[in-house]
Amino acid sequence: MKKVAIALSLTYLFGKNLLFSFNGYVDFGHISRLSDYSLIDIPYRMGSLDFSHQSENISLNGNITLEFQLKDDINTTNLHKMFWFDMRELYATYSGSNYEFRVGKQIHSWGNVDENSPLDNASAFDYYYIFFLGRDRKKATISGTFDYYMDNLKFNIVFSPFHTTNRLPSGNDDFPITLPIYPSSDQMLPIDGLPFEGGAQGTYSFGMGEISMAYYSGYDRVFNLTGVNAFVNGQQVNPDLSFAYIDILFGYRKTNVFGMGGLFLTDWFILRGDFGYFSTKDQNSNIERECPIDTDYYDNLWLSIPLIEKSNYLQSTIQLETELPFNINFIAQYFTHDTLNYSAGSLPDLPSIPNIAIDLENMTPANFFTPGMGVPLAVITNKAGIIIMDRTFMNEQLKISMTSMLDLDLYEGVSGIPGSLTEYKIEYNITQDFLGLLGVTKVIGSKDHPDEENYQFNKMEDFSHIRFELKYFF
Repeated sequence: MKKVAIALSLTYLFGKNLLFSFNGYVDFGHISRLSDYSLIDIPYRMGSLDFSHQSENISLNGNITLEFQLKDDINTTNLHKMFWFDMRELYATYSGSNYEFRVGKQIHSWGNVDENSPLDNASAFDYYYIFFLGRDRKKATISGTFDYYMDNLKFNIVFSPFHTTNRLPSGNDDFPITLPIYPSSDQMLPIDGLPFEGGAQGTYSFGMGEISMAYYSGYDRVFNLTGVNAFVNGQQVNPDLSFAYIDILFGYRKTNVFGMGGLFLTDWFILRGDFGYFSTKDQNSNIERECPIDTDYYDNLWLSIPLIEKSNYLQSTIQLETELPFNINFIAQYFTHDTLNYSAGSLPDLPSIPNIAIDLENMTPANFFTPGMGVPLAVITNKAGIIIMDRTFMNEQLKISMTSMLDLDLYEGVSGIPGSLTEYKIEYNITQDFLGLLGVTKVIGSKDHPDEENYQFNKMEDFSHIRFELKYFF
């Protein structure tokens, strides 16, 4: 509630005769597994409020949400912990005749495709809402933005002195996407100096569409394995590492993104595309530090190996929109991720150590490499196809839709499509402001996949669910 009070207080700066506009929704939802109809424990936004105030050339905009997640041990003392307010956006805008300047906590959207653009890196992602659309799946960052319009050209510049990371699943709930490792806070190396981030994009519009180019430089939204220290007792020449403390460290690489894209319009279809070239490098060339535990016993840093990970990779997304017979709207996307090269320092043979909860024999840096910027689907697969079809009935009062995500990557010993996620959804406008929704999501994996139970779609099979929502808009 303090954030709400601060937001309302700031609006006093915009004049005494305040005129606010509000809109939002309240959402009651239920989600349960198809397998046994048990409740799926993940957070969801049960309410959202957008507000704005305009005073001549200056405006204030914000968004507040109420998020809810069910707890196992419900009682009167911890009931409040299931609800929390989030000031998702709060920024001021100054508008001129052909330019606009925004500063504050805001969400950015770059790229030509509707979702999953390799160029859309100015805002981090919230993986709990990764299957949603638009700004619902993003996190805001405190930043400044400058837009400039000149005839058919548009320039956009974004700058931020803060580093914003993706909101990753904790691994302690029922969300299906998990990471191979979850570092503790003392295993994370801070970024050296201020984590300046920023970029620019330019768009040229013409009669049949538009073309754009973009550049962004920032620190990754997902952590990476940055190095290993080994601490021993005493000044031993060849110490027994079975008694060593292995200090595994993580950090955030610096990534530069060069991209281009376009939009092509015809009477029959709309074609969109975005292409990004990513160059990423670990900045931690020195990871030496004191032992985080028992410095009296582990008094000798015997081994310190920074990995200095480097990689170049390409990502692209192509989107086709058209109208099929019987007034069916059709959207198809094809996403690819290709790692061009990868290099990192090698780790020594390490024995099984009590303080490490991972298999050291398989601790190859390349196995832990995750793209820290770009399309979030790269965590799931290197190649994906997305198909969306919908049709409205009864003067758009009823809408039936189908959305399917297909894993199109090739795996040894697997024929056909190894994994898919498909949602069938019915939306009915009970009144103009009251919406009812019923959706069924089915995830199919592959028993023949070489990663077995670690294959993302196999882990997601238990996420197959039925969803019901009642949503009131105001």
